[in-house]
Amino acid sequence: MKAVEISSGVYWVGAIDWNLRDYHGYTLPGTTYNAYLIVGEKVALIDNTYPGHEKQMIERIKSIVDPKNIDYIIMNHVEKDHSGALPLLQKMLPNAPIYCTENAVKGFGKHYDTTGWNFKTVKSLESLSLGNGKTLVFLEAPMLHWPDSMFTYLAEEKILFPNDAFGQHIACSERFDDQLGKEESFKHAQKFFANLIVSLAPRVLKKFQQVTDLKIEIKMIAPSHGIIWRSYAGDIVNAYANWSLGKSRDKVTIVYDTMHGSTDAMAKMLAEGVMAEGVEVKVHILKDGKHEGTHRSNVVTDVLDSKAILVGSPTLQNQMYPTVADFLCYLKGVEPGKLAQKKIGCAFGSHGGHGGTIRQISDELKAAGIEVINDGYEVYYKPDEAELQKCYEIGRDIARRIKAM
Repeated sequence: MKAVEISSGVYWVGAIDWNLRDYHGYTLPGTTYNAYLIVGEKVALIDNTYPGHEKQMIERIKSIVDPKNIDYIIMNHVEKDHSGALPLLQKMLPNAPIYCTENAVKGFGKHYDTTGWNFKTVKSLESLSLGNGKTLVFLEAPMLHWPDSMFTYLAEEKILFPNDAFGQHIACSERFDDQLGKEESFKHAQKFFANLIVSLAPRVLKKFQQVTDLKIEIKMIAPSHGIIWRSYAGDIVNAYANWSLGKSRDKVTIVYDTMHGSTDAMAKMLAEGVMAEGVEVKVHILKDGKHEGTHRSNVVTDVLDSKAILVGSPTLQNQMYPTVADFLCYLKGVEPGKLAQKKIGCAFGSHGGHGGTIRQISDELKAAGIEVINDGYEVYYKPDEAELQKCYEIGRDIARRIKAM
């Protein structure tokens, strides 16, 4: 196993997890646990791997230096997919100082037996010289995405190591954005943002402003998961800013499930109405939630760049269909309401008794920060032609509304 040089004296020494398919509640085609070795007069290791993947990292380090020659361990984040090799490193390097935030020290103490560990807590703009033109600058980044998080910046090379920010969950042989391709890289980055970063959008914008005020130039971004941004670093920064602001396309996402086909018929006519106004629409039927195209993590990825979301469900035992309830619970956790530009939405569905599911959906949409624009539309049993036409007109109205936003 070999390291990959990403800049002079800077190496990717992480691990590839080809088999991971479910993580943080969403589907993924594997991932990487990125760790970086910086070699000056002194040697520093930034982050490490999930438990069980330590060997990959150690072997890659060995292709550059003897791991016992590592002088400093830099920990940007406590979570085990970045710190799982820390107990092994401590046995190998018992005296090596661990640079992290004060909150991280507390967090590590809850994850591992840290007795005797040599922690060095840092504050924003404190630095560490490795010699030979290699200076690390630390930037606290609380709640991006845990209280302990920080960024590390290699000043001379203008490389930002932001841990989870700007990452993507993907397992691939390519290490750089231009190798994987811009479109593919951004697709995975958008899914990562939609599922993990949306609720942090105000903090993302605040951190961007701090970086701007400090006049920190970024030529390369080396996140803790996925590919490294060397050709499109500016583009992904702009994308994060736009996603955090809630900038969206003229697009509607329709998500629903169906029991006997009635809600399905309504969803399709809503989509026809949206398309009649020349607006993009994505339609997701949830089913059992295990299929790649219908999984909630893919739905919220479409929601991120949509201006409207329509949610439909049949009524089952006076409640929402279970898959719809699951999705709305997940959506509340994503918190699209934290985006600067609010999204609009409404509910639809069918029932064979008292109904009322659309009120439940509307309440859940409001709890997620969606601006519910009407009382929703509910039909008794199977929709007739007039009711389907009503769905068509609702779709057209939604499309006209978002074009005016």
